[in-house]
Amino acid sequence: KMSTERTLFLLAGYTNKSALAHNPAGGEGDGFYAVVFDPNSQDDKFKLVSSSKLETNPAFILKHHTLDLIYLTTEVIDTMSELITAKVDRSTGEISVLDRKIIGGRSSCHLAWDKDQTHLVAVSYWDARLTTFPVDKEGMVGEAVTLYKDPGAEYVDTNNPDRDEHLQHRQRWPHLHQVNLDPYSEQFFMIPDLGRDQIQFFDITAGNIHKLGQEQLRAGLGPRHLEFNRKLKVVYACGELDNTINVYRYNETAVENFAINEYTGDSLDSSPDNLLFFIQSLSTVPDTCNTKSTVAEMRLHPSGDWMYVGNRGHNSIAVYAVNKEDGTLTLVQIKDSEGIFPRHFNFDLSSKYLVAANHCSDSLVAFAIQPDGKLEQVAKINDIPSIVWVAPVEIK
Repeated sequence: KMSTERTLFLLAGYTNKSALAHNPAGGEGDGFYAVVFDPNSQDDKFKLVSSSKLETNPAFILKHHTLDLIYLTTEVIDTMSELITAKVDRSTGEISVLDRKIIGGRSSCHLAWDKDQTHLVAVSYWDARLTTFPVDKEGMVGEAVTLYKDPGAEYVDTNNPDRDEHLQHRQRWPHLHQVNLDPYSEQFFMIPDLGRDQIQFFDITAGNIHKLGQEQLRAGLGPRHLEFNRKLKVVYACGELDNTINVYRYNETAVENFAINEYTGDSLDSSPDNLLFFIQSLSTVPDTCNTKSTVAEMRLHPSGDWMYVGNRGHNSIAVYAVNKEDGTLTLVQIKDSEGIFPRHFNFDLSSKYLVAANHCSDSLVAFAIQPDGKLEQVAKINDIPSIVWVAPVEIK
C-alpha cells in the first residue's frame, strides 16, 4: 500500500547555461536528480535520493513503457543536441548512460513514440527539425533514419543567429516545439510551430517523415505545447508569447483531406474541411500582470476535470475547470508557484498532487489538488539546480 502512495520523480536540468537559447537565472547542477515524494510523511515529504552527472543540459525525460530505461534530449544551441539512453534504477533513481546519438538539430526539446512504438521522433526547437530513430526490443536506439528540416529554418544555417537575436525575435524563423501522435485517429502527428503560429501535420511511419499540411492559428500566439481531451475530441494549445490557453474542436471528418493534397487550414474557418475549429481563448495571467511572462507547460489532469498552465515571469500556475460537454475552460485560480519560472510540472502517481519545478530558484514544490481543482502547497525542496523536466515513475 505504501509504495503506491509514494512517487519517484526523475528530474532533468541545466548543467551549462551558456549553451542555451535563453539566459535564465538559477544554478548549474549535475543535470539529473531523483526525489521521492511521500505525501504521508510527517516531516519532509520530499527526499533527495540521488544525483547523477549528465551533460549537457538534459531537458526532457521519456520513460520506456515497459523497460527500466529512460530517453533524454539535451538542450544546446552551440552544437548538435543528443538523444541519451540510460538505464534507471527505480529504487534509487540512479542512472547509467548506455548510449548517445546525435539528433541533427539544436535545442532538442521533446520526444514521442510512433504509433507502433518502434521509433522515437525527436523535435529540435532552434532549427525546426524532426529526427526519427529506430528502437529495438531491448530499448536500444539505432542510427537516425530521417532528418527533416523545415524549409523556413534555413535562416539558421544562412545567418547563424545568436541567443540575443532569438530573444528579440522569437518568430523570425520556425520553431517546432513538441511532437504528438494524434490520439484520435492515430494516423498523423501534430507539431506546434511557435515561430509561424501553426500546428504542422506529419505522417511519420517506419521512420519516414512526410509533411501533410498545417493549421494556421491566431497571429502572435506562439504555440508551445498541445494537450488533448480524449473524452471530447478537443485540442488545447498554449500560447507561450501571448499568455493564453486556446481551445479547438477536432473535426475527425477532415482527416481524410490529408490523402487528397497538402492540407492548409485556418482555425477561424468554419468550413467542414477544417480540422481544428477555434472555440475559446483565455488569458493565463491576471489583467493586472505587468511583468514579462511566458507560458511554459500545460497539463490536463488525468480525471479530465482540470487544466493547469505554468506562467514563467508571473511565476504562477493557472487552474481551469473543464466543461464536460465541450471542453471549454473556466478560470478557477492563479496560484503562486512559490518560486521563480515554473518551467515544468507533473502529477504524482495518485494524481492527487502536482509537483512543479521552479528552475530559476532551484526549487521543487508539491501542491495538493483540492476537490475544486485548486492548488495548496504541501511541500518544498530547495537547492536542486535548474530543473526543467519532472517525470513520475513507480518506485521499485
